[in-house]
Amino acid sequence: MREYLVDAIILKSVRARDADRIITLYTKQHGKKRVMAHGVDRAVSKKRGSVQPFSYSKLLLRRGREIDSIDQGEPIEIFQDLRQSLEGLATASYLAELVDNFTSEDDPDPVVFNLLLDAFTVLKGDCSEVLSWAFELKLLSQVGYCPCLEECVFCDQPVKGDKVFFLPEQGGVVCNNCKTAEVPAILISLGSLESLKALMRWETRMLHQIRIGMSAGREIQAMIRAFTEYHLEKKMKSCNFIDLLK
Repeated sequence: MREYLVDAIILKSVRARDADRIITLYTKQHGKKRVMAHGVDRAVSKKRGSVQPFSYSKLLLRRGREIDSIDQGEPIEIFQDLRQSLEGLATASYLAELVDNFTSEDDPDPVVFNLLLDAFTVLKGDCSEVLSWAFELKLLSQVGYCPCLEECVFCDQPVKGDKVFFLPEQGGVVCNNCKTAEVPAILISLGSLESLKALMRWETRMLHQIRIGMSAGREIQAMIRAFTEYHLEKKMKSCNFIDLLK
């Protein structure tokens, strides 16, 4: 059939030509897709509300020779809470960029879809950092980059002491005996390490209960950001916006 329905979270919208836009979706049925929204920027367009970034919509797509297009759309949820602050919008942009970077087109993953849907559902400006860190760790784990936080990546022994080292290129923590000066590492406290484990373990709707101090937050952010950028081999564009808000 040339037409097919999808449940889609809107990741990104880019102007194409005239009133058209290329919309990047993450769908439950087909994973990530880039589709054309013809005439969506016209004032009379009925599709506009269903393709706003960071919205959840039911879309009717039509197959095309080069790119599929949106025939009809119905918004299901616009996640009003995340739009109430710059922090919420910046975090939503970051989560969407993560999914865009770490997923392939036409490769559905229900875990990734539900992870993003849950994050947008509970996202507010006042809990955006903790939610972002948890989402990032869970997404990386789901796509094959689960960090090793229990044992040393070299000797498989439990890490001990007040401070531990995290090696992005090795994908986990390393004990004092195995750490060498030649290997770049990020120093984190044992308390920060336990917080990282909690972020990976707790359900998204419960994350607002986790309280992380300023010092531990800096360590966690440095570790997660270095880990992500190592696998992407680049810096995330939305990081600049987030950093400006701090």
